[in-house]
Amino acid sequence: MTYIPISPKERDAMLETIGVKSLDDLFDVIPAKHRFPKLDLPAALTEMEALDELSGLANANENVRTDLVSFLGAGMYNHYIPSA
Repeated sequence: MTYIPISPKERDAMLETIGVKSLDDLFDVIPAKHRFPKLDLPAALTEMEALDELSGLANANENVRTDLVSFLGAGMYNHYIPSA
């Protein structure tokens, strides 16, 4: 778990606090077949391919400026607030 900035000593203290001896013991309650399931992911995309894919998804959304009526902020405008 190197992405969590704790020392081995701190990790061991946390595990001791919850009553387990190791990280493996902590996860023993989860059946092995569910710990690292095989993910059915598509092939990796290049940055440009990913941008094209995500842009296509974003363009499929309705747009407040062109497709919808928005009442968000209606009647709100700058007000003069005198100093105290």
